[in-house]
Amino acid sequence: MSYKKGVKPNTNTQKATDTKEKGGNTGTAKTAKAAGKFNPYILPLLFILGILPLIVRLKIVKTNMEGFGFYSIADKTEDIFLYYKSIFFITVCSIMLVLIIAQAFVRHRELKAAKLFIPLAAYAFLAFLSAVFSEHASFSFTGIVDHFESVWVLLGYALCVYYAFLFVSETKDVEILMSVFFLGTVLMLLIGLSQAFSQDIFRSGLGRWLILPKEFYDNPNAQLEFEFPLGRVYLTLFNPNYVGSYVSLISPVFLMLAFAKKKVWLAVVNIIVYIGLLLCILGSGSRAGFIGVAFSLILLVLVFNKKLVKFIPEALIVIVLIVGVVYTFNNYSNGQLLSRAKQAMEIEKTEHNLKAIETNDDNVVIHYLDHELRLSVYIRDDGNVEVEALDENGKATNENGELIYSVALNPDAENTYDFTTTDERFSNISFQFTLFQGAPVLYVNIDRKNWTFIYDGTTYYYVNLKGKAVKMNNAEYVEGLSNYGRAFSGRGFIWSRTLPLLKKYILLGSGPDTFTLTFPNDDYVAMYNGGYENILMTKPHNMYLQIAVQTGVLSLICFLVFYIWYFITSFKLYVRADRTKSIVMVGIGILCGTFGYMIGGIINDSMIVIAPLYWVLIGIGLAINSMIKRDNAFAVLDTIEASEIKEAKTEKNDVAEPAELKAKVDDDIIVS
Repeated sequence: MSYKKGVKPNTNTQKATDTKEKGGNTGTAKTAKAAGKFNPYILPLLFILGILPLIVRLKIVKTNMEGFGFYSIADKTEDIFLYYKSIFFITVCSIMLVLIIAQAFVRHRELKAAKLFIPLAAYAFLAFLSAVFSEHASFSFTGIVDHFESVWVLLGYALCVYYAFLFVSETKDVEILMSVFFLGTVLMLLIGLSQAFSQDIFRSGLGRWLILPKEFYDNPNAQLEFEFPLGRVYLTLFNPNYVGSYVSLISPVFLMLAFAKKKVWLAVVNIIVYIGLLLCILGSGSRAGFIGVAFSLILLVLVFNKKLVKFIPEALIVIVLIVGVVYTFNNYSNGQLLSRAKQAMEIEKTEHNLKAIETNDDNVVIHYLDHELRLSVYIRDDGNVEVEALDENGKATNENGELIYSVALNPDAENTYDFTTTDERFSNISFQFTLFQGAPVLYVNIDRKNWTFIYDGTTYYYVNLKGKAVKMNNAEYVEGLSNYGRAFSGRGFIWSRTLPLLKKYILLGSGPDTFTLTFPNDDYVAMYNGGYENILMTKPHNMYLQIAVQTGVLSLICFLVFYIWYFITSFKLYVRADRTKSIVMVGIGILCGTFGYMIGGIINDSMIVIAPLYWVLIGIGLAINSMIKRDNAFAVLDTIEASEIKEAKTEKNDVAEPAELKAKVDDDIIVS
């Protein structure tokens, strides 16, 4: 137990005994601290903070998605950044669960509880129910390619919060956690700087050794292909977009450690780390990072309020360094930095001529501008084929009595007939007809884009870019957002097709890790118009929509209640807290960092590469809140104790033992 300076150490003796007999707060951790030993219960947290983000290794995984029309026929794919992080995280969380159970049922310790955990538990419970009742439950329990955030990962997130709150009980615990966190971040920073200056470590011999298993490493034909250009920062986080979320989450912690300035050289080192992290954002081009860091700094100013004056020298140094880094990197990138930022702010309305395509049993209907073109193929009894083209009124002629389409009398060498039109309504649409292995095929060119349709005798299919014959889907969308589909780097389009899904998933979602299967990836016209024809939409690029769709709108409400509760109680606490204590500065850094992460979540998703850090830091933040409240309560008791002893000496009355009062307070401290 850690007390304020001036409290006599021997007042803790009776309290520790009482707490142990009652099964009080994290007795194991306290016993270790009382003996001055390292708290072994924080080892899982150390792994998540220091090692988990660094894991990179090639894994060939089965997709189990070849049966979906919008997915390729490949049954296997490669993963480097996600699969093993997910496996190790689930393993560590399993160890945490065993330790918690051991505390309760083997050592018979009473586990701490708080009302704050009710919405968190509800979120976890709803996530589990969504997995159980999901139409794609197998993916919810095993994870899906390009994500691997299964229900076990989501439950692990909630478990991390409670575990950290339960076992982080002393200032020394926080100091050790932050030291390992610092070392892990420095390694990540070195990787980021190597990428920013076009010396990517993963494109070197060392990177090849780190990533490739032996059977691939020994094969000279096995080459690593990188999706991102040299000079783009992506760290070990799968995509440059997540560099922004990562930096906005962790950078305020190091900034606050610098402000704590226990030693000058430590302050300098932490400022260097902070500036290095900002450089990684610049190198990644992540707009989410710029926004998240900006809002975390705004919150920092609000927390410090007038007391920020005491840190003006440090603040000025940081501001000058930030401006210098931005200016230097913008020049280094030939102005691309500010150019990308400007592009992100531009919101241009887009209109598309092609509205939708229907593949019906008796025709293909093309919705073009305000008109419809209905194409049909008829196979006569004599074996000849007739192609019919009608407008929305069911007419084959225009207002001048001319055929909408006329056919070339002589087919080409491949027996393909070309159809042309003089009708202005469909002047940008032409099509061909042919027979392929006896099946009628229509090749339709719309605004210079080719679409292929096949008729099997009973219905029409679209042949997509994967070579699969599929039915067209015209999904519901929010028109206002769809018209600004390129807003926020194309997120307007994604959100316009995601929001209508929420009506179906109010109570329970589609299941963890099933967004890929829920989003209308088979709305081929919309995907083409949105610029995503060759892209599989695996996430909504919005953490809140992601939660609402996958685990339900109700689970999103529970998640928000939990965080807002943590945010409000922490803000009230730190506005009044003693900022001379390093543990308080860490708590402020965690509050500002998680707030920046939540803001960045508006345009970024939850991913296994970053989310574990977010949840562990919140757990540590709650533990710090509890410690601060506990120390504040003991400080009040010290004052009462001194007053009562003085009064007792005067009146010669018996007073309660100070240790008994402190033991009672210690048992009553709960995050409110």
